[in-house]
Amino acid sequence: MVLHELAHGYVALWNGDPTAKVNGRLTVNPLAHFDLIGFAMLMTVGFGYAKPVPVNPYNFKHRKRGIFTVAIAGVIVNLVLAFLSCGFLMLMMFLARTFQGGASVFTGFADFFSIMARLNLNLFFFNLLPIHPLDGFRIVEAFTKFTNPYTKFIRDYGQYFLLILIVLGVFVDIFGLPWYIDILGTYVSTFTGWVFKVFMMFWQLIF
Repeated sequence: MVLHELAHGYVALWNGDPTAKVNGRLTVNPLAHFDLIGFAMLMTVGFGYAKPVPVNPYNFKHRKRGIFTVAIAGVIVNLVLAFLSCGFLMLMMFLARTFQGGASVFTGFADFFSIMARLNLNLFFFNLLPIHPLDGFRIVEAFTKFTNPYTKFIRDYGQYFLLILIVLGVFVDIFGLPWYIDILGTYVSTFTGWVFKVFMMFWQLIF
């Protein structure tokens, strides 16, 4: 999540907006990016967020290009981290088979990279939702007018829709409701599973 926010900040700076840098957010120190609710979500539902990096699009050299590139920067970082984690996962599994004496150590690292890959894919698909204040909404916003009915509506009420989706997922876990009621969790887990398998198939060709 820290690298996700750093990507937003650095790409914003590249586009001409120094707001994140001025506010001390271009740092790998996790405390500078900590958000209590986002962290609680990560611990309970498997995906969450860090404190959003402040961005002022009016500083961008090209406003629409700036909004779009800043929006996709974070999710691209998550996708790349997931892809690389799958590579390290396959490497650890290969080493565990090759060096039986240290199998437990390599298996432990394999578990770490498996979780790393899935969490980054969870963050990737969660943030792609076209709901304010997520990155997916910023991508839509980059290609629509400020007065567009959809973007205006989601800008005003998107956070409430997002909260409802999250609460539904929590209720499914607590009360044992049918899985399809958890729309958000089903969407994230399904696409995460598909892409994880594709990435693993790629790395299997090497290992």
